[in-house]
Amino acid sequence: MLRKYELIAHALQEWMQEQMMRQNSRHWDEKGIRLPAVRTVAEKYKCSVSTAIRAYEWLEQRHLVYAIPQSGYYAVQNGTGAQDMDWQEPLDFASAAPDPRVFPYADFRHCMDLAMKEKQGELFLYGTQQGLPSLIELLQKQFADYQVFARSEQFFVTTGVQQALAALALMPFPSGKAKVMVELPTYHNMPPLLESLNVPYTGVKRTLGEGLDWESLERQFASGDIKFFYVMPRFHNPIGISMTAAEKKRLLRLAQKYDVYLVEDDYLADLEDNARQDPLWAYDSHNRVIYLKSYSKILFPGLRVGVTVLPAKLVPGFGTIKRMLDIDTSVLSQAALEVYIHSGMFAHHRKIIRNRYASRMEVVREQLAAYPEFAPFRDAPRTGGEHTVLPLEARIPMATLVSRLQKRGILVDTTERYYPRTGEGATRELEKMLRLNISNVPKQRVIEGMMKIREEILRL
Repeated sequence: MLRKYELIAHALQEWMQEQMMRQNSRHWDEKGIRLPAVRTVAEKYKCSVSTAIRAYEWLEQRHLVYAIPQSGYYAVQNGTGAQDMDWQEPLDFASAAPDPRVFPYADFRHCMDLAMKEKQGELFLYGTQQGLPSLIELLQKQFADYQVFARSEQFFVTTGVQQALAALALMPFPSGKAKVMVELPTYHNMPPLLESLNVPYTGVKRTLGEGLDWESLERQFASGDIKFFYVMPRFHNPIGISMTAAEKKRLLRLAQKYDVYLVEDDYLADLEDNARQDPLWAYDSHNRVIYLKSYSKILFPGLRVGVTVLPAKLVPGFGTIKRMLDIDTSVLSQAALEVYIHSGMFAHHRKIIRNRYASRMEVVREQLAAYPEFAPFRDAPRTGGEHTVLPLEARIPMATLVSRLQKRGILVDTTERYYPRTGEGATRELEKMLRLNISNVPKQRVIEGMMKIREEILRL
């Protein structure tokens, strides 16, 4: 027996077939056949908005419809969507921002309007230092899907993950230690943040072949100076690799042994398609992990909403510093995110983005495997998420390579800016790598872009 959303999807499919027979239909425009809005479908078929969304999701998974931001859903013709047709812009393998062509602007604008209506009282008051209680209750349930189980009082909504990192760097820890450890390479904004706050830091190498330098890590942990280690266990930025379960457990054992906290930046949790790949938090039995989650990669950076989940012992100190930094996080942004999650729109959008990025990364992996004699492709990590890196020989002039690719309409990024330039954490032993991000490259053009990259590397 078909479910309600499947019945609606079949009805919409029949409707599209009828419209294709009628070229003069009012539902045709320059982009093709435009389908009714989600809320119109919900009203017509007397169902909830989430059921209507599931109907469109069913059609989208079968490549029968596609979404255009600020326009709506359109019928797929000739097996492709408008977002990948007649692509005239450069192929941007450098940008890590979400794909703007698939963001549901109309839906999120609706959520903003609804938030304005439903949260009128809160908008004229300062919020709580933790965040909107109703949003935190919703996040507590959502985070359980990420295998992050915690009490509501352990959650803080922050103005992006950047604010959480600043608060953690500034706050005193129970151990009295003051130094921060980062991976080398690391999130490019972390070293400048620590330097601007006058927080001492050091680094430990994480490489494609060996992963973490465990000997150096334990030696520095044992020194007694490290208060926390900032780490990206999943889809490391920039090198893309993920830790194994054994590596996570080993790291936790060392953190417990030497009284070091672990700040887990799980910025791409929404793109994980391996059900067995749990966050570091899920393995923690000694309350050593501080979990950070961003919504900027799955929605848009301008939303500026991050979430921090803390061990109970650190909650008071974090709350004090956060309130000093901004009193509270934008109530309107929190309320809009709450509506977006509660309505089911977020889960729908996350599935679309995950599937879209996964299909692009599959093309990348196929290209890497197709040229086993070409060292940069052969040695590149076969990652999920949204990026990988091509390791290059030390003699290759990176600036020349980037410039030549740009002239051919290919934008790429190197990993140099992910290493600290100064201070104790700085290193001169930089691995030369090109970082390739697929979030803004149409699937049909990935092969073309990688072929041009390969050609230019061979020329050098």
